[in-house]
Amino acid sequence: MQNLIEQLLESEGLTRKLSTDLALYEYSSTGKTNYWLVIHGEPIITPEIQSGWLSKCKNATADPALEKNINLLIVWNTDSSKVLASKRVHHIEEDSYFFKKHVLPYTTEEFEALRQQIDTQGFATVFRESITTPSTFTEYKSNYLEGGWQSLLYRLAIKLPFIAVNSSGNSDLASLERNIREKIQRTANPSVLVATDSAIDSLANQIASPNVQPEDLLTFMDEKLSEAGYESDR
Repeated sequence: MQNLIEQLLESEGLTRKLSTDLALYEYSSTGKTNYWLVIHGEPIITPEIQSGWLSKCKNATADPALEKNINLLIVWNTDSSKVLASKRVHHIEEDSYFFKKHVLPYTTEEFEALRQQIDTQGFATVFRESITTPSTFTEYKSNYLEGGWQSLLYRLAIKLPFIAVNSSGNSDLASLERNIREKIQRTANPSVLVATDSAIDSLANQIASPNVQPEDLLTFMDEKLSEAGYESDR
């Protein structure tokens, strides 16, 4: 995964700062410069750890604006895609001290499947074309709760918003989903919206049954939100 992240950053024009042992990258676009610090591992962000990282980053460049324009990407190999809706991930991303934070959880199975697609189709095809095709979106929705290479692909595009994808000019489902998720991540409490979307998505089979009453659907949705760590006001 570390090599893939490096390839993605370099393909989008980010340059690694070699004056530090940290994976610090500089990104310039339309006269604006920002920075990305990439950390691989479990997201442990104590004030002391963050302060040490930031100090090293500031020593790596003479840019006085670094402190206000630095992102932290934590690439986290987990054993379950369900961590996406965990309170821990969203608590970290909502923490505004030291860095603007992005947590990228992924499973080994998701990464291996995505790597296979890259080996088969090519890096540029997967990240420039496949990401916006309806078939990729359809497969993603079919395996939403289980994760998959499509889920990891969209996750990468959301966590790294500077990734350029080809667009046919049509509002296809894949680009629409990506735009929605980007807007969700910019809200005050994205974790609740993600958990609600997951709960609604899981109602499909129940809605199809003629024996299910509206109150049954509400109860089922409450149960799903409770599993994600949230309680409804009902």
